[in-house]
Amino acid sequence: MNNDKEIVGLKKQLGTVQILLYGVGTMLGAGIYVLVGKVAIYSGTLAPLSFLLAGVLAGMTAYSYSLLAPRFPKSGGEIVYVTEAFNSKRLASLVGWGVIFTGFISAAAILKGFVGYLDVFIEIPDAFVIIFSMIVLTILAIWGIGESLNVIGLITLIEVGGLLFVIFVAGLDLEKLTSQFSEMFIEAPGYDVFAVFQGAFLAFYAFVGFEDLANVAEEAKNPKKSMPVAIMGSLIIALFLYIAVAVVAVISLPLDILSATNAPMAEIVAIKGQHYAYAISVISLVAVLNGVLAQVIMGSRVLYGMAGQNSAPKLFYQVHKKYRTPVLATITIAIGIVVLAIFVPIVQLANTTSYVIISVFALVNFSQTKLAFDEFGKWKCWWNPKFLIPLVGALLCLIFLGYKILAVV
Repeated sequence: MNNDKEIVGLKKQLGTVQILLYGVGTMLGAGIYVLVGKVAIYSGTLAPLSFLLAGVLAGMTAYSYSLLAPRFPKSGGEIVYVTEAFNSKRLASLVGWGVIFTGFISAAAILKGFVGYLDVFIEIPDAFVIIFSMIVLTILAIWGIGESLNVIGLITLIEVGGLLFVIFVAGLDLEKLTSQFSEMFIEAPGYDVFAVFQGAFLAFYAFVGFEDLANVAEEAKNPKKSMPVAIMGSLIIALFLYIAVAVVAVISLPLDILSATNAPMAEIVAIKGQHYAYAISVISLVAVLNGVLAQVIMGSRVLYGMAGQNSAPKLFYQVHKKYRTPVLATITIAIGIVVLAIFVPIVQLANTTSYVIISVFALVNFSQTKLAFDEFGKWKCWWNPKFLIPLVGALLCLIFLGYKILAVV
């Protein structure tokens, strides 16, 4: 019986580069191709600072994941971390469902961005586009994790090339960049620290993705080597690109146009010629779908892992004998994404994702803090980065979450 389970279990076939590109592609899809204009609604020309602030917060949590993922290389990683640290099945289940919920919402928001870029070429009913796209992506996700991540990796390289293309076409000069630097990173008329935090809360959603890597650790050839490099590397690459493109967007477009558009990259290059807008819109289309595919894979692995730990119906703990993928879990995640994408607005989707994912991140950080405390002892742990950085990350997550809740009230 154990042998049968081994035969139909998840296959270890992923290398470091595949996982790294998976992380970059997940973050870039919605983060910059769709969301940069929405962040500017809150923080105006200080949008680059909002991305930087969100990146620092995300980086501390990414550090916790980079320590935990190789130590516990299992699907549904967050569930395992919380269980190991606090021995609470109820809390672990809550975290698992929170991760699945954010996967639903994140992918739905990205799909709505895909519709926005498609409108540049042709207007098709949103529901039709969303359903058809999800059918194609679901088939690819079921086909195989290796094949899916190869597609994601290729599209990620195209995404990065597209962002570099936007920067090149925008043609910013150093004099203009220098003269407006303070308005992007220090202070701007009409926008205060609270506006920056509001923008950062939304921008934080752009970094949702590095934690997805933890949920493919079970399929990594060498998780102890691959996971830390892939998790931290993907976040650093995404942060650099986010800030660079946010700077370009703020300098190139009037705030009213930047805040209103659902296709910010197309708007930036359209100034230089409509043919550029068509080119970047094509890249944006595949880039945005890349983010959806990544979320489908993540959500299905978490659901599969939860079923394996009896925190979800056991029927989701089934793997196709040929493709070695959790078919039923994948289809279930896809259906949830379609429903949300059709009925819920994008900013509301992104903000809701941030509420849930920051709560999950706080618990993951506290899990690493607890495990480090147990490992190093009461006195030595306080000066150990494996304890101190996750603790600061957890507290910042709580502060960030508390501020947002109070701001809404």
